Amino acid sequence: MSPSPPVSIIIPNFNGALLLEKNLPSVLLALDAYYGGGRVIVVDDGSVDNSIGVLSEQFPHVQVIQHPENLGFAEAIHSGVRAADTQALIFLNSDVQPEPGFIDPLMQKLCEEGVFSVQSAICEESGSIHPYCLFRFRFRRGSLKRLKTPNLGTRPWLCLYASGGSMAVDKGKFEELGGFLAVFKPFYWEDFDLGVRAWRRGWQTWLVPASEVLHQKHGSIRDNVKRKRVRRALQGNKLVAEWIHFPVKTLAVWLLPRLVIRTLARTLTGDVGYWQALGDAIRRIPEVLAIRRDIKASARQDFLEVLRLIEEENNGHGIEVL
Repeated sequence: MSPSPPVSIIIPNFNGALLLEKNLPSVLLALDAYYGGGRVIVVDDGSVDNSIGVLSEQFPHVQVIQHPENLGFAEAIHSGVRAADTQALIFLNSDVQPEPGFIDPLMQKLCEEGVFSVQSAICEESGSIHPYCLFRFRFRRGSLKRLKTPNLGTRPWLCLYASGGSMAVDKGKFEELGGFLAVFKPFYWEDFDLGVRAWRRGWQTWLVPASEVLHQKHGSIRDNVKRKRVRRALQGNKLVAEWIHFPVKTLAVWLLPRLVIRTLARTLTGDVGYWQALGDAIRRIPEVLAIRRDIKASARQDFLEVLRLIEEENNGHGIEVL
C-alpha cells in the first residue's frame, strides 16, 4: 500500500439512529480531510428504529448495506469488508466520534511491512485517555491482568490487539485470518482473538497516539441488549478465548482448578447466569479444538512469546518489562 491509500470506513449499526446523526458528520469530515480519500460504508444490522431514514435523508452519499435481521457485530463487519474495494479498512462503532485528522496516522503505520492492524488512542467524554486503551497485559499464574495505560506521548506502542470499534486493518490479512470467528457470536472478545491470531502469524498491532477518537458512554449493545445477555456473552467468550490461546500447561495447571473452584462458588451463590455462560463455552469445545489446530499449523510464535515481544518493545518508552 502507498503511505496514503484510499480507505473504506465500515460502521456497524443497530438501532443507532441518534448516534449516526451525532457522529457521522465527524467521520465524513475526517474522510474529507484525508489525502487518500475513500468512502463510508454503514452496515445496518436489522435496526427497527429510524436508522435507514436518517441515512437516506441526511447522509445520501454514504453507502448503506442492510441486513434483514440482526446478525451480530462480526457479520455486520464482514458484510462491510466484502463490499469494500480498498485494501485499507477502518472499523468504527457508531458510538465513536473521530478527530478530524485521525485517519492519516493510522494509514502511515498500517502501510509498514508486517503490520496487521492499528489502534487509535481512545478518549473518554471527560477528555482524558481511556485507562485501558493500550491493550497490554501481565500474565501470571495462568491469568491475564489488563494493565493501565501510561502516558502515551507521541511514539507508537505495540499492543496485543486493536479494539474492533476503532481500528485500521489490512483487508488481505483480515480475510486470510478468516476475520472475526463465529465461535464468539453474538459479541465480545472477537477482537482480542483476532489480534492474537495475527500476532501468532507474525503480524503486528500498534497503537498510534496521534490518532484520537472519542468513545461515548452509550452504544448499540449497551442500549439495546439486556444486561444479563451482555454479561453471559462476556463470561462465556472470555473462557473460549482462554481455551483457544493459552498454553496447554496453563490450562491444566491453573485454569482447570480455578474453573472448578469458581463454579462451586457460583453454585453456592445461585449465580444462574454464570452456569449458562459456562454451558455456552463447553458446547463450543469442539470448535475451540479445531481453531487451536488451525492456529498451530500456521503459527510462528506462541502466545507467551507474543506477550514478551510486546513488553520488550514497549520498554523503550521507559516502562518496566513485566
